[in-house]
This record gives sequence, structure tokens and C-alpha cells, in this order.
Amino acid sequence: MEKQLAAYLSLMSEALAELETPPDPERLRHLIAFHGRQTAAFQHERLIHLLVTFFFGGLLLCSIAGTLFSPSWPFFALDVLLAITLLFYIKHYFFLENRVQQLYPITEALYRRLGALPSSRSP
Repeated sequence: MEKQLAAYLSLMSEALAELETPPDPERLRHLIAFHGRQTAAFQHERLIHLLVTFFFGGLLLCSIAGTLFSPSWPFFALDVLLAITLLFYIKHYFFLENRVQQLYPITEALYRRLGALPSSRSP
């Protein structure tokens, strides 16, 4: 997913750079529709990873509670395994969160090129 998202950001940067001035409205509308579908897919992926991260966090809390009530090596090993897995899920979720945030300025730029938004922001 990391490579796919990075490749998509690169593709959209190239697509924005290649748009002629003034852009062909039909081509720009197709690009906006494509970008909208891709953004929605990446947001869905981010939501799924957030839910999985919460699920593993809940499992870790339950496992820690089990370790507190019945201390044993199997519970402790499960705690360590779930904690490591949760750390990797958190790392991946934050990567997705930060990269998906980079898609929003692209959306604004596309709509500005279409003329649906003002060309400059007012403070």
C-alpha cells in the first residue's frame, strides 16, 4: 500500500504538471473523477486500518487484563506479541493518515484549474 500511494501521488503530480493552460475541461473532469475515486479508495483503506488497529488494541488490553488476573508465561508472550503487532499497525496507520492528507491539496488544485474554486486563497 505504501508503494501504491507513493506512486499515485507521483502520478497526480505529473498529471497536474502536464495540464495545458487553459486545460481541456473534459479531460480535467475525467481527472477529477479519477482522483475522487482513488481518494475514496485510500480513505477506505485508512478506515479499515484504523478499525484493525483498534481491534488489536482491544485484544492487547484483554490480554494484559488476563495477565494481571492470572500471571503466566503464555499470557506474557501473548502480551508481547500483540504489543509488537499493534506498534506495526499504528506505524502503518499513521503513514496512511499522513499520505492521504497529501491528496487533499491535489483535489483543491484540480478544482482551481477547472475554475470551480478561486485561484488564490484569501487570508
